[in-house]
Amino acid sequence: MSLGLIIFNVKTTTQNLLSRLEVAAWFNNMPVKVHAKLCVQCKGVRRLCGKPLCPILLRFRASVRAISKVRISGDNIIFGSTPPTLIVGEGGYPEVNIYTGIVSDKDPKLYDNPEAWWGRLSLEKIIELRSSLILPRRRCRVSIAKLSSTGNFYEVQLASASRKPVDTEAKLLKKPYPILRFDGLIAPLGPTAPLERIRVIDNPSLDRVVEKVINDYDLKAKEGVRILYSKGVSIYDIIRVFSAGLLGKIRKRKLVPTRWAITAVDSMLCDMLVKKVRNFPSINSFLVYNVTYLGNHFEILLIPGVYSFELLEIWLPRTVWTGSILKPIVIENYELWDGKIRRDTDGGYYALKLGVLENLYSLRRQALVIAIREIGTEYYAPVGNWHIRESARKMFNKKPEKFSSLKEALAAIGKRLSVGLEIVIENSVLLRNVLRQEKIIKYM
Repeated sequence: MSLGLIIFNVKTTTQNLLSRLEVAAWFNNMPVKVHAKLCVQCKGVRRLCGKPLCPILLRFRASVRAISKVRISGDNIIFGSTPPTLIVGEGGYPEVNIYTGIVSDKDPKLYDNPEAWWGRLSLEKIIELRSSLILPRRRCRVSIAKLSSTGNFYEVQLASASRKPVDTEAKLLKKPYPILRFDGLIAPLGPTAPLERIRVIDNPSLDRVVEKVINDYDLKAKEGVRILYSKGVSIYDIIRVFSAGLLGKIRKRKLVPTRWAITAVDSMLCDMLVKKVRNFPSINSFLVYNVTYLGNHFEILLIPGVYSFELLEIWLPRTVWTGSILKPIVIENYELWDGKIRRDTDGGYYALKLGVLENLYSLRRQALVIAIREIGTEYYAPVGNWHIRESARKMFNKKPEKFSSLKEALAAIGKRLSVGLEIVIENSVLLRNVLRQEKIIKYM
């Protein structure tokens, strides 16, 4: 899901930037004209939308600073490092835009490193970092991946797989301008400009296992993903390699839009872990894990039994998606032992599921899983689903609460939720099934 594209049509002088601001609405539950009018009346100062900070101006100012910092010569040549960052668009598929992130900073790796962000960076800082990446773009067909085992584009592909930042030089057709997008899957994007040519100056530094998988032209992409993961390669590196079209049989390789790649990699790894978790014994008590980050509160309830998984997303009133609606919106999805998902899913479902399955695998146990994600007003600008995955991973690092009954476990969860526990029970299919089974057992 996307909150839409917010385009800033600007001149290069800072004085004209804010005066030429054109705002498109990013909420999707009210008419566009209402939000455009609201933003014009507010101008980021009066907080009419109810957000603590104006996400438009926050990202806009970060982009302005990025343009002022980057070294751009008179003929529009920029020099910097890619963290590495490679983003593949999806519009117009199979002909898509490709963005290579470039930043002038002493620590470029931080600009695309979700594992280092979690728990350390605020929402504002993450937005500022990502909005500061300059994104030269080119347009090409996704099939270019199977044709580029050498040459300039192959260097860009390999740079995206590097474990260290890579110095890069790009000649732009014109100066970069801010195109700022709020997106539910991908971390925020910064200023962009059409690319004439790009040159990778450093030699990319690839992990040995990554290099081996990339050079195996007879290995299927799915197997490549599983090998990289089993060897401890970061999932974010795997996603970049997969999206860059560096995996799979050589004649079938193609670029994969980043949004699709994120969900595809999560889904493939979930399928792999589910098969293993199903063979483990069940937990023998009710376990509860919880964590809060970026205005998102998570509760994970593990119930003794065979593996099944349910996610309840509770969007509180006046959040970035619910707008002026005064009641919480609950989105529910679940799967049973067979692994068949019963509702339409998005990337957040797989991201959370992967984090939970990783921890069940480390515990060598299976369980019936009830996952609750409560989204508050502090989460006023989506910054990608990486924080969902990382939150699920991190909450298992601390000791769980143990209970002898489901009633006690639910009572503990209810104390931390902003909504009543009855809303959770009313919308949860798996939880209602367990509660019914408990009542039957009492009369046997």
